Amino acid sequence: MENLGEPTWLGQYRLTSRIATGGMAEVYVGRHITPEGQFGPMVAVKRLLPHLVKDSAIVRMFLNEARITAQIHHPNVVTIFELGQVGGEPYIAMELLEGRTWAELRQRAAEDGRRMPAGVALRILSDACRGLDAAHRALGEDGKPLALVHRDFTPDNIHVGVNGEVKVIDFGIARTTAWGSGTEPGTLKGKFFYMSPEMITAKPVDHRADIFAAGVMLYEQICGRRPFTGNSIDEVVIRIAREDPALPSSYDPAVPKALEAICLRAIAKEPRSRFQSLAEFVEALESVGGDTVLATPQEVAEYVTLLFPAKTDERRNTLRRAREADPSIPGSLAPPLTPGQGLEATHPSPLRAYVPAEPAPAPTPLAAPAPVEAPKKRSKLPLTIGVLALVVVGLGALVALQKPSLTATEQLAQAESVQGPARTSALVKIAALPDATDAQLTRAGALLLEAKEWEAALSLVDGWRVKNPKNLDARLIEGKAASQWKKARRAEAAIREASALDPADPRPDALMAELREAQADSSASLEAWTKAVGKAPTNPQYLARQGFWLSQAGKLDEAEAALTRAMKKKPDAATTAELGFVKFRKEQKDEALKLLRSAVKQDAQLFDGHFYLAAVLFSKGDLAGARAEYLAADALAGADPRALTTLCEMEQMQQTPELEAAKKKLRERFPKEADALLSKCAAAAPAP
Repeated sequence: MENLGEPTWLGQYRLTSRIATGGMAEVYVGRHITPEGQFGPMVAVKRLLPHLVKDSAIVRMFLNEARITAQIHHPNVVTIFELGQVGGEPYIAMELLEGRTWAELRQRAAEDGRRMPAGVALRILSDACRGLDAAHRALGEDGKPLALVHRDFTPDNIHVGVNGEVKVIDFGIARTTAWGSGTEPGTLKGKFFYMSPEMITAKPVDHRADIFAAGVMLYEQICGRRPFTGNSIDEVVIRIAREDPALPSSYDPAVPKALEAICLRAIAKEPRSRFQSLAEFVEALESVGGDTVLATPQEVAEYVTLLFPAKTDERRNTLRRAREADPSIPGSLAPPLTPGQGLEATHPSPLRAYVPAEPAPAPTPLAAPAPVEAPKKRSKLPLTIGVLALVVVGLGALVALQKPSLTATEQLAQAESVQGPARTSALVKIAALPDATDAQLTRAGALLLEAKEWEAALSLVDGWRVKNPKNLDARLIEGKAASQWKKARRAEAAIREASALDPADPRPDALMAELREAQADSSASLEAWTKAVGKAPTNPQYLARQGFWLSQAGKLDEAEAALTRAMKKKPDAATTAELGFVKFRKEQKDEALKLLRSAVKQDAQLFDGHFYLAAVLFSKGDLAGARAEYLAADALAGADPRALTTLCEMEQMQQTPELEAAKKKLRERFPKEADALLSKCAAAAPAP
């Protein structure tokens, strides 16, 4: 560690120690300090080495790492606070981590002649996979998937903290279809032992390449060796591309068969044969049980300290000394800022696009003061009266200028008395009124959401956050508006902030569930609704949505319980229909028929009610009734091909005269998807 002596300034960060220097960059310990002098957290600041700043390829990779990592908001991914620049040199301010990489932990364990405990290793791997799964599902500012692939998911890039927290680090060579790769195309990157066959053979690569790497790490843990080895890099990559690994149980017969199957599936040659998401991989790991039960974060923390004790580990002592070199007292005000050592900096917005700094304009020279004549003696009374009069007039004018034309109460009443753009404009203005209360702003936000004025609601929140940066309702309104306006990143950030403000409040979980539903992420939707139900177990809306996603996941007993509880609290047609569908799949057809007929009677416009009812009627041999319900469902949702496709399948199975009419409708309605839909229909033909 190098103590910098006098603090060095980089943007809004006061650097006190340099803790590492690599081939591309230096890493400093510093603290964020606002222009007002308020202390922020201690951070790690990564700065390119001076001679590399002019290398455009290296700068692009450096920036790529920050831009990609900043899109991901997950406790198992290192946090990027800011991408900034000073004098044309970029830097990254990130979370300050204390601990070791998983590779270092494994190496130290090997030096001690022992293998890492299975529970600890599986906890590290599963937590890292959770973080990378969030990266795979990350969305851009436009709400579209980034389709991110890490491409270097290895033990070297998994950090294990002394507090037991696991974080994926170093997205420097990650790739996203939104921005392109951070490396030159056609070049093998990453550590070759963990490369997937498609990476080696230059075939299209997606997130399943990272699943392969996770499988390799699992194989290493349970076998004590790599699945693919050789005497040269060429030999290793050929074996990855062409050969199957030995069964883990051939090295250790005690390896659970379930764990062996998970491992082999993850490292399957074909991406389609692997797990299709890291969330699915983690779920499989957690289901094995026995000796493979995952350790707790506390147990992971204890293991890190066992291998690298706080008193004797030089790296931990280096970080301790770096913290001690910082003169700040968190929470207090710093002395006036005097950035020095030639680093007067711009103060960019967090994670803004990297652009060169513009030089500040030169200060305007001050004119020399004009000579002042000595005043003549005169009576002080008239002057005093005149000055007082001017003061009174001036104060009156100032008050008149500063006094709003309407109070917040009057402004809100006026907004509620009008409609359309006039209401929207009046509501947004409330945030700027000094007497506006949180309750009034909450009401204004609710009215804007009700009117689907998403952009206006966000404008209201921007002003509200200045007045009260820790208001829960402001975050909830922001999350809802951003989600509806397809600003997924902002929505997710607002929802997470809301949850942090009040962890016991179920509304952030419900809002996150709705966001995941909009993103068609069924497993994440179910997880979020389950959290909401855990905090509000009698809320019928939460129970109904949890029941719906349990039903879609095929967890019928759990779905039936949740839907039944929701029905007892607040029966409605959609919940009734879903419960009927659950009963149908549990072979309780009479109960299902009764519930579904009740649902379509309650709401004749309910697509699911007619669609599910058709399936029940067909199962009971009522073809005419089923056909009528499929056509009713199709009439309600003409852009949804499910009803027509299922009708076609039914006609194909029964070889009815109506089959050709169903096929014709599919061709006419869905010309682009017709071949796929008709092939699905043809597959329902009875065996000869």
